Amino acid sequence: MEVLDKDQFISYLKDAINLIDEAVTLGKELAEKNFNKLVFVGCGAPYRIMSSITYWIEKKCIQTRAFSYYPAELINQDPSFIDDHTVVILGSYSGTTQEIVEAAKFCSKKTCYTLGITRLADSPLSLNVQRALLFGDTKLGDYSRFIVTSALVSGFLVVFEPENWDIHDKLLSSLQNLPEALFSVIKQSKQQIIEVTKQIASKKSMFVIGAGPMFHSAYILAFNSFMEMQWIHVTPIHAAEFFHGPFELVDVSFPVINLIDETDHREEAERVKRFGENYCGGFINFDSKDYELKGIDAVIRPYFSVIVLDAATRRLMDYFAEATGHDKSIRRYMGEVEY
Repeated sequence: MEVLDKDQFISYLKDAINLIDEAVTLGKELAEKNFNKLVFVGCGAPYRIMSSITYWIEKKCIQTRAFSYYPAELINQDPSFIDDHTVVILGSYSGTTQEIVEAAKFCSKKTCYTLGITRLADSPLSLNVQRALLFGDTKLGDYSRFIVTSALVSGFLVVFEPENWDIHDKLLSSLQNLPEALFSVIKQSKQQIIEVTKQIASKKSMFVIGAGPMFHSAYILAFNSFMEMQWIHVTPIHAAEFFHGPFELVDVSFPVINLIDETDHREEAERVKRFGENYCGGFINFDSKDYELKGIDAVIRPYFSVIVLDAATRRLMDYFAEATGHDKSIRRYMGEVEY
């Protein structure tokens, strides 16, 4: 069971917080050099965390083009638009992920600018990009990456199209307070996590549903937690697609976890909630509105929803491992065989 210690949790994010000013400055410098395309590249959780940020670029901005790719997808598709006005941002916790390193080498042969967001300076990713933003040796890589990438993107947008990106100051002040807010979320969600574990830990199949950018959190919870750490068949479903096939599998014995955020997509999630409470015997809601988020500006709460509900569900795997007897660190193939 992961020990929940506030000082330790905050310390894991200290380097990322200290990197905010450097990330903002770099973002501004890139904007001043007339880059206008941001391409985010990652596998698993890094891909999803960064993709949640592209959502806000697309929602608020006009001149900036934002794209997300898996590394192999980027290499094989070889998008024709990648040129000397493109910043390629590659995220990897270890900096050793084979596909990411290959993508960095692939991009180094182009005229684009390459940037890595990872832990350490001597990693293969850091050594194969033009610039690396290093959030240090931490156990909270996803939250660190979210902080650094958000600061970078905000610095870029506040210069490149300030008339549309009007949240810069509020975002930066809220990022400073994010570590304590996330710790409070994890602490507050403990009782619900215990109850959810009792309710569904014996199940071998379920849905995790998210609307809009919250789908990225649903994906992380399904793929990188339930599937990878517990070998449970869990399907991430976009709330907008739930009523176009998937809901036919739901009955009184089928569990559904519904992630509800504070974006303009909230109604999609609430529609799923109404259906689930009528027809699903194991229906569970995690709602970002339930958390105080002290120090987070009200305008920024929707932007942080993805990371907040990731924190709210973070300890599910600890309690599931205890209930199922399946150690969350065990892997059948990952890092064990050639693939």
